[in-house]
Amino acid sequence: FGFRVDYGGRSAVVSGDTRFSENLIRYATGTDLLIHQVAAVRPELLTSPVFQVILAHHTKPEEAGVVFARTKPKLAVFYHFVLLGTPQVPAMTEQEVVELARKNYSGPLLVGEDLMVFRVGRQGVSVKK
Repeated sequence: FGFRVDYGGRSAVVSGDTRFSENLIRYATGTDLLIHQVAAVRPELLTSPVFQVILAHHTKPEEAGVVFARTKPKLAVFYHFVLLGTPQVPAMTEQEVVELARKNYSGPLLVGEDLMVFRVGRQGVSVKK
């Protein structure tokens, strides 16, 4: 499930766990704030059946970049990072995930943090950390 809240001519969308979704794009297009989950694994671990199952329920960074590019939010935010790794192959970093998303999206993008607060107002979206 995802959620869209509209109030006073402004909107915020929060995706739940989802694969790339045209439905999400449809409902998030033009939103002020889009908060989206993301999952990433290094290419050498893609053959793992366990990681394949996890990735089947999440959006990859490049796909999230496409979602952001198509919806054109005033602010895009990553949350609920699923960063997969093993003792031999470390998980990707949040910065690497952002770099992968940037292949398809050049707009405003933040990495969400616990207790981060967003204000969606007439002057745009402001952030309190």
